[in-house]
Amino acid sequence: MRIIGESFAGVATSTARVIELYHPEDQRLFDDPFALRLLPFWWRVLVRLVYLPGLRSAVLSLRERRMPGSLGALLCRVRYIDDVLRQSLEEGLDQLVILGAGFDSRAYRIAGIDHVQVFEVDLPGTVKLKQTRVEKVLGAVPDNVTLVGMNFDRQNLADVLKGAGLQKGRRTLFIWEGVTQYLTAEAVDHTLKFVSGVSGVGSAIVFTYVRRGIIDGTDGPEWFQRFTVFARRVGSPLLFGLDPDGLDQYLADRGLRLIDDVGAAEYQDRYLRPIGREMSVFEGERVAFAVVRELQ
Repeated sequence: MRIIGESFAGVATSTARVIELYHPEDQRLFDDPFALRLLPFWWRVLVRLVYLPGLRSAVLSLRERRMPGSLGALLCRVRYIDDVLRQSLEEGLDQLVILGAGFDSRAYRIAGIDHVQVFEVDLPGTVKLKQTRVEKVLGAVPDNVTLVGMNFDRQNLADVLKGAGLQKGRRTLFIWEGVTQYLTAEAVDHTLKFVSGVSGVGSAIVFTYVRRGIIDGTDGPEWFQRFTVFARRVGSPLLFGLDPDGLDQYLADRGLRLIDDVGAAEYQDRYLRPIGREMSVFEGERVAFAVVRELQ
């Protein structure tokens, strides 16, 4: 199994989200009471151990030295995507599709989400593990949530979601977090075209991406280049990046209109400084929010 594969990536991301539970409520970027509870047993044990008062600061300090700003980027992107989802709910939303959902907990913790049909898409092994944990924590998967297992190498996203009950032409939000850098350019292209083609008026997508210069090695910090080598060795190479300067046109060519493109500077201004939180943020990963363009 690839280390960034069936369940590792989703579980590892969830362990990072747990850290917010240890901050005072008025300094938290978000509240995720399920971040720890949805984790498999041994991961919960590990997280509790490394986040013990005597170890937590040392673990976080080590991570910051080895991968400066990576935790800050992850936590801030969660907050931003939460904000997009809440705004979409206020404006009226019929469907939510979470691509590469992993152990994402938005379907269970965001107020008002129970009135929306949610589709969580991931690899079959991850989906099976997620279902087990959701049933353990909540008693059952909520009626409005459909967990969709998909073999991305052999199955078509449109066919899989249609079979799961996704309705074409409805107002839909797609969340695609922490995934695009591991896909081919063709896979990203096909997915974005699918989003624009299946969605109704007012539909949108929010997704993370890594700057192209960091992916191809022409830019970026030394630690990320080490991570790139490591990812390639374990069979999960980083393949895809985007240039922020060309993002507007890239999305327009795929039927989408860019609304927002945020990164470290925006996170500091919108989230961290207002609550007096000092945290470095990796500048190489950004989040884009785009709406489906209306046909002319």
